[in-house]
Amino acid sequence: MTTEGRFAGRHVLVTGATSGIGRATAAAFAREGAHVVALGRRSSRLEVLAREAPAGSIEPVVLDMRDRTALRSLIGRVASRGLDVLVNNAGVAFVEPILEVSDEHWDDTLETNLTAVFVASQEAGRHMVAAGRGVIVNVASVDAFVAESPFGAYCPSKAGVVLLTKMLAFELGPFGIRCNALCPGMTVTEMTEPDLDDEFETAYLPRIPLGRFSQAEEQAEPVLFLASDAASYVNGATLEVDGGQLSGFWYAPRYAPGYEPPRSTSAR
Repeated sequence: MTTEGRFAGRHVLVTGATSGIGRATAAAFAREGAHVVALGRRSSRLEVLAREAPAGSIEPVVLDMRDRTALRSLIGRVASRGLDVLVNNAGVAFVEPILEVSDEHWDDTLETNLTAVFVASQEAGRHMVAAGRGVIVNVASVDAFVAESPFGAYCPSKAGVVLLTKMLAFELGPFGIRCNALCPGMTVTEMTEPDLDDEFETAYLPRIPLGRFSQAEEQAEPVLFLASDAASYVNGATLEVDGGQLSGFWYAPRYAPGYEPPRSTSAR
């Protein structure tokens, strides 16, 4: 573990660290000197993450976020050693329109995407209040603000994360705890990549002014900013990292500029 970087000597817990934004975030914190407890369901993925990070910087922990008792116990153990930053990133999404969402998938989505965020934040918050410091960053989505069908359970769950974030910011702020939400737009991850074919890109990319999808690393860096001292007065905010997607829309397709947006998913 390096002794240099923005988070040298700090202790960070990242949920959903096996892939996508969570993995990129855990790796970024490790590079910046933090000791990172990386939570996920797949031990092999976590072990690879730990091997690729600076030596000793990643502590992999296999955990099902839906197990409230195990989650509270784990956070309590971690916090007893010190917990400076909690990143609630774990999430699931089922492709089902609202009239077809099953009870099982509704419960799974809410338990993973919202209830686990509440449980982790409540448990970590208690320890942070006792310490008089701490930061919580919740990964929500642009789908917290708009209905993006057919994700009948996912969108409501992320809307809940946004308001929960504001509740935490309001109630824990007086104790020196900051809480903010990152709201990513379409990001190239293991979960989304199967959909990102030519037909999908043709339909979706015109919605994004920057004309491309985000990479996971482009979401991880804003998480680090929100957790850093540079954001010391940022509390209760929702940071939309979506390439401008929610900024507006063309009144009708005929008014849109007559050009084809670039179809590259790489950063420029």
